[in-house]
Amino acid sequence: MAKKIRILCIVGMLAALALVVGCKSSGGDDNVQTETTDAPDGERKQQPVTPMPTTDPAIDYSDRDASDMSLKDAYSEYFPIGVAVNSWQLEDSTTMDVITKDFSTITTENEMKPDYILDHDASIKAEDGMPEIATDKMDEIMSMAEDAGLKMRGHTLVWHSQTPDWLFYEDYDISKERVDRDTMLKRMEEYIKKVLTFCKEEHPGVVVAWDVVNEAISDNQGGGYRTDSPWYEVIGEDYIEYAFTYARKYAEEGTKLFINDYGLNGKDKRETMYDIASGLFERGILDGIGMQSHHDMGLVVDDVETSLFMFAQIKGINIQLTELDIHNNDNSDTALAEQAELYGNLFELLLYMDKNGYADITGVTFWGLNDENTWLTGHRKETSYPLLFDKDNKAKPCYFAIYDALKES
Repeated sequence: MAKKIRILCIVGMLAALALVVGCKSSGGDDNVQTETTDAPDGERKQQPVTPMPTTDPAIDYSDRDASDMSLKDAYSEYFPIGVAVNSWQLEDSTTMDVITKDFSTITTENEMKPDYILDHDASIKAEDGMPEIATDKMDEIMSMAEDAGLKMRGHTLVWHSQTPDWLFYEDYDISKERVDRDTMLKRMEEYIKKVLTFCKEEHPGVVVAWDVVNEAISDNQGGGYRTDSPWYEVIGEDYIEYAFTYARKYAEEGTKLFINDYGLNGKDKRETMYDIASGLFERGILDGIGMQSHHDMGLVVDDVETSLFMFAQIKGINIQLTELDIHNNDNSDTALAEQAELYGNLFELLLYMDKNGYADITGVTFWGLNDENTWLTGHRKETSYPLLFDKDNKAKPCYFAIYDALKES
């Protein structure tokens, strides 16, 4: 695969190392800008001087059989491989066999988001005026995961979307006024407390990570906070710090806490994420950055590399690809081979970064099990073929490219 070569320049005996980072234009991630990172702190741009390995493109995967392969086993030395699922998939034994063969962690695509857990009627009736949660579905999902030996990423606690509007209003009634800041902070803490306490008391050890705050960064030029979030509007920009403070207070010991967002290959969102995450990490209330990684066939892997190097300058921080897919509206052999090459290149990068200690990659989660059940078809308004398996759960070329990346890195 085509890779930029890093050149070590030596000027005299006492010259400093100059590390050159190329930058390419990409349409490969939602809301991506393509400028080179121009950070004032030189360390945030540091790159290794060892060139990454290269591979030959156009590999034929047509005669490969995945029945004796397991991605979770192959990558176990490096980082867990996960998948987003729905409860009906866990209930189907055939589908569960596919899940447990290749994945060690699961994320519920929707069923642990606030609008699935918050109970409106019970909240209205609560004597203390605090929000109440419904735990039946969460209990069912966590029990199935536990029985199957699967760990879980919790997704998500605080988000502007898929959180019911009534949570922010007096008496949980949207015809009334919004509550004040202090009341909203109490509601936030109580909601986080109830969810995390249920998880650790009823299913200890199952949830290993939480996306505490999701999509808090603006898509506007210049980055900054997403100011149209009701959390921001009612509480202020420090709602993020409060969310992590409460999550750390109530989460099971050892649970990793993440801030999660999309479009992090763009300069402005990348810079904002660095600034927010570094502050939270210094306070000891954040463990990692979740890069959603919704890409398309215009993905430039070098852009991912630039972001990984920046985030890794927060020494000790975990980095995960939390919602990985590569949108592809063409399922021809040629297009699937191109998609496989992109996936292979991406995983070679992740392995390279992790093996050489340039970044602590602690997980990769695919956003869906197969092409039949992907959010992208609805989101893009066209049929998408973005994942590792086709509609019959047969491994696609990208599956084998990811498997083979281990040999090339």
